[in-house]
Amino acid sequence: MTLRRRRMPVALLGVALLACATLAGAWASARHERAIALERQQELHARAISLLGSTLTTARARLTDLATLLSMPSASAREFELSGGRLRNQAALGAVWHVDRIPGDAARGRPERYLLAQSLGRVSGPRPGTDLATDPTLRAALYATMELGTAQVTKVTPIPGAGWSGIAFAAPIHRGGTIPATVAARRRATTGFAVAVYPAETVRMGIESMIPEEVRYALRLGGEWIAGDPPPRDEALSTAFSGGGQEWLFAIGRPDLGYGVTWAIAISGAVLTVALGLLIWQAARRERYALELVDTRMAERDRAEAELRAAEQRHRLLADNATDMILVFDPTGTVTYVSPASRELMGYAPKELIGRKPREFVHSDDRDEVIGARERVIEQGGAITVTSRIRHRDGHWVWIEARVRRVIDPDTGEMREGQAIIRDVSDRVASDAALREGVERIAAAEQRFRTAFEAAPIGMALSDLDGCFIQVNDALCAITGYTREELEEMSFAELSHPADAARDREMMDSLLSGEQSTFWMEKRYVDVVGQVVWVAVHATLVRAADGSPQHFLGQIQDVSERVRYEAQLQHMADHDPLTGLLNRRSFERELDQHINRVRRYGAEGAALVLDIDRFKHINDTLGHNVGDELIVKVAQTLRTRLRDSDVLARLGGDEFAVLLPRGGREEAEAVAESILAAVRAQSVLTTAGRRRPITTSIGIALFGESEQLSAEDVLVNADLAMYDAKEAGRDRAATFSSQERGASRMKARITWAERIRDALEEDRFTLYAQPIVELGSGAVRQHELLLRMLDEHGEVIPPAAFVGIAERFDLMQEIDRWVVARALRHMGEQRRLGRELVFEVNISGSSTGDPDLLTIIQRELADNDVDPMNLVLEVTETTAVANIPRAQEFAQRLAEMGCRFALDDFGAGFGSFYYLKHLPFDILKIDGEFVRSCTTSQTDQLLVRAAVEIARGMGKETIAEYVGDEATVELLRRLGVDYAQGFHVGRPAPLHEALAVAPSL
Repeated sequence: MTLRRRRMPVALLGVALLACATLAGAWASARHERAIALERQQELHARAISLLGSTLTTARARLTDLATLLSMPSASAREFELSGGRLRNQAALGAVWHVDRIPGDAARGRPERYLLAQSLGRVSGPRPGTDLATDPTLRAALYATMELGTAQVTKVTPIPGAGWSGIAFAAPIHRGGTIPATVAARRRATTGFAVAVYPAETVRMGIESMIPEEVRYALRLGGEWIAGDPPPRDEALSTAFSGGGQEWLFAIGRPDLGYGVTWAIAISGAVLTVALGLLIWQAARRERYALELVDTRMAERDRAEAELRAAEQRHRLLADNATDMILVFDPTGTVTYVSPASRELMGYAPKELIGRKPREFVHSDDRDEVIGARERVIEQGGAITVTSRIRHRDGHWVWIEARVRRVIDPDTGEMREGQAIIRDVSDRVASDAALREGVERIAAAEQRFRTAFEAAPIGMALSDLDGCFIQVNDALCAITGYTREELEEMSFAELSHPADAARDREMMDSLLSGEQSTFWMEKRYVDVVGQVVWVAVHATLVRAADGSPQHFLGQIQDVSERVRYEAQLQHMADHDPLTGLLNRRSFERELDQHINRVRRYGAEGAALVLDIDRFKHINDTLGHNVGDELIVKVAQTLRTRLRDSDVLARLGGDEFAVLLPRGGREEAEAVAESILAAVRAQSVLTTAGRRRPITTSIGIALFGESEQLSAEDVLVNADLAMYDAKEAGRDRAATFSSQERGASRMKARITWAERIRDALEEDRFTLYAQPIVELGSGAVRQHELLLRMLDEHGEVIPPAAFVGIAERFDLMQEIDRWVVARALRHMGEQRRLGRELVFEVNISGSSTGDPDLLTIIQRELADNDVDPMNLVLEVTETTAVANIPRAQEFAQRLAEMGCRFALDDFGAGFGSFYYLKHLPFDILKIDGEFVRSCTTSQTDQLLVRAAVEIARGMGKETIAEYVGDEATVELLRRLGVDYAQGFHVGRPAPLHEALAVAPSL
């Protein structure tokens, strides 16, 4: 009893330890809550700084873009309203201003003025004509903007003519759009300013939208707090930075510390300490009572032990005479008793097993299970039956079933011994194993079929010999739209398109007769909503063991997408994607067929070639979108003026062709006059809001001109006649006549050829560069070099004026050599200055077979120490497919030197997907015809996505041409295009100017 009472000090020590743990937990919780508050403060501070930084950067960039737009000679008030309005809405500005600068005259005492020309505002502001120089803050900011040449920002200042204050950003508008190098030059070149005004309230609300109300913050601009309430210095987290010529400071306080968890720990710990003390007091009272019961319990235990010994004696007598082996083991698993039945079951006498452990005789594969069963009996009690193998004395294994239970000491509650009744179940196990193996084989086979049937990605169906469905899977339900229950009430014939129903009967008859073991066909189903679904059906007849037919197994795959794409690709291979008219290839096929008829039945009909007058000027001044709309409008007009038997096609660009299979010269000229009048009635709207009339020039070629004409000859004759019409003043038609063709046209072309030769000799070619932007990062990674010719007076001549003549007089090879050599020398000069450039250079089809060009490339690469990977040579798809072996050899030679090869205008020919596997290219440039309208045309999106997936699967890069707006840029990013090129991301400029500025998205 004395020993029991010594436990009380230990309990009191536990109370003391609990109190200490409570204090330590409260202290640690307080530290943790303070750390969380500091992390929250840093997070809010970083978000606010990021917002301010991105706002300054974005405002400066967008305002600079607006200033660049306003610097263009063609900039109009409408363009300011569109661009400025977009800037105002996107950046949540209070106002956007266009300010004109009126230089002062010190000699006459006239100060410099900054007059408000245009204003776009959300709220009230100054009227146009207001002189902003009267406001000292605005005057200082505008003057600094002019002096420095970059965007500047003001302090918070009252806005003239308005009841609110704001922060003004100003960017200079330079004459010509280029920033001069000196201050004096910048003063002379500055014509005005683009100004964006942020209301001070907008700045404050933007910051407070990210910061909880209980956290104090403050924003200082140029020494003046403009938002918030400065927090205490010992708690504030501050960052100072410069932006737009001003010093900014942002400070944020620390979130409140509630210490809620800390108080909870302290209070709960105190409550537990008090409760534990009360429990110890109560336990002391009960201990005295418990000791009084000890003697009584001891006496009862002695009586129980005597009764237990008598029961054990009886049990031992029963065990000695039992047919099952009875085994007793102590808590360690050592055998203490074995019945005589061990001789028959294991071949051992009982005394040979006493002192050993049963696991010594258990098969190694069953040992863990037997040991686990013994442990569960010891821990949980009850009776557990376990089946295992034990080793017989002669070495063979005997299957036994053991029922194990434990015996508990009633005084201590602990296990005193374990008892097991063991019987031989070898015969039963062998019978069960044979049965189980057979069942498992059948179940496995059924499961494999069921899994393959149900989980198949294609439709699966079992049908009876009449074609009625017995079982279907989910994939077939998805293809047809019917539920399982609905399909299993139908047949193949009911699901099939009426035109294909007979093919089901043909399939079943062929399989039942043994003519075929399997049957494959493509056919149409009609789904639940009545839509046609193209499917590929593979059917097999399943027979019984005796060979009798049981049912059909059908595999159905939805091939609608493939059929649709094939039809789409076929249509696109023969039609122009913009107008839906036949393309050049299809038109030439129609011409060939008509020429064959002419040769057989006699001359009849005519071919017309139409070209929209001054279309390039419309494209350049009004944009490619207006040009595309005009081409579609002309195509629609032509459709209304032609007969159903006439063939209309778009040959490319603004050129159309018409095949009149009937009639002669008079009928052809009458149709031409009708077309001229119809096109003349059309017009386009200019940026000034005026209607510009549209005219066209038409060339007519009669099929009776010569009996040996080919389709290409007819088009050439019509094309020559069309140029005659243009030279005669446009808006008219001309008929080709081999007798009437004079030498004047050839003489003019020879004169142009001489001018090109002179330009080569006098080095009057120059290079322009257009940036190519990486869509992922927005960085300019490379440039495409564009060729221009200078006339005798230094004026720039576009390539359209001389490239065709150069190709006809075999001058393009010499021009290509000049361009490649000049590009590599410039790359070498820049590399020596520490700058790596990547240039893409277009070459003509004739140069792909020019060995001198390859020699020049190899020599210039070595002389200028240029990395060959930085030179990309482009060949248009139509040029490459015209002579694939030569293009293959040229690309191979480039690869051996380490240069890269680009396939330009991909998609223009639309043998494209076939030719890809024959042309070893590194870069695929998607034709602008598909890029310009991809935001509104699902077909163009499909084509662009297909080109990207093919290039990516081949490990190649893609470039989209003619990117004209931001929506196209975003769509191309989503479609996975690597690079973008076009006026929206960067216009062509002289090489030295283009490399001085690297635009980014």
